[in-house]
Amino acid sequence: MLAEFIQGWGSTVVACAIITFVFGASLVHLRSELRWVRILTDQLGWELVDEVGSKPVGGLAVEALRDELHAILNASDPAWAQKQVRSWQMRAWRLESALAFWVDLLRQLGLLGTVLGLGMSLVVGRGGVQELLGPLALAVWTTVTGLAYSILLSAVYGMKLPAWVDACEKNIEAWDARRRARRNGTGS
Repeated sequence: MLAEFIQGWGSTVVACAIITFVFGASLVHLRSELRWVRILTDQLGWELVDEVGSKPVGGLAVEALRDELHAILNASDPAWAQKQVRSWQMRAWRLESALAFWVDLLRQLGLLGTVLGLGMSLVVGRGGVQELLGPLALAVWTTVTGLAYSILLSAVYGMKLPAWVDACEKNIEAWDARRRARRNGTGS
C-alpha cells in the first residue's frame, strides 16, 4: 500500500497540495499586512493634509487605526507615543522580509520534494524502470509547483510591497515630526 502511494501519484499530489496550502497561507498573510500598511499610509496622509471632514469612511480597521492615532497624539507619556510610532515602522519594514520568507519557503519546499523524490527512487527503484519513475514524478512536480508559486508571489507583490512600505515610512516620518513639533509647541 505504501509502495503504491509512493510509486503512484499519491505522494506527488499530497506534496503539491502542501505547497499549495503554504502558498495560500502566504497570500492571506501578505494581503492582510499590505492592507494594514495601505490603511496606515492613507490615514497618515489624510492627517498630514489636515482635511477635516474629507477623510474617507473606513471599516473597523480604519477606525481602530484612527483611535490609535488620536491616542498617540493625546498621550501624556512621550516615550509610549514614540514606542507606538516605532512599532508601526517595524511592522511596515517586516513586510518586505515576509515576502522574501514566503518566496524562499516555497522554493525550499519544492527542493525538498525534489530531494525526497530522488531519494525514494533510489530506495524503491530497485525492481525496474517503472518503480524508478514513480518517485521521480514527486521530484519534478514539487519543484515545478514550488517554483511556480514563488515566481507568482514575487510577480504579484515584488513591486507593490516596497512601494507601499516606502510610502508608509515617509508618511510615518512626516506625521511623527509634526506630532513632536506640536507637542513641543514649535509647529503648526
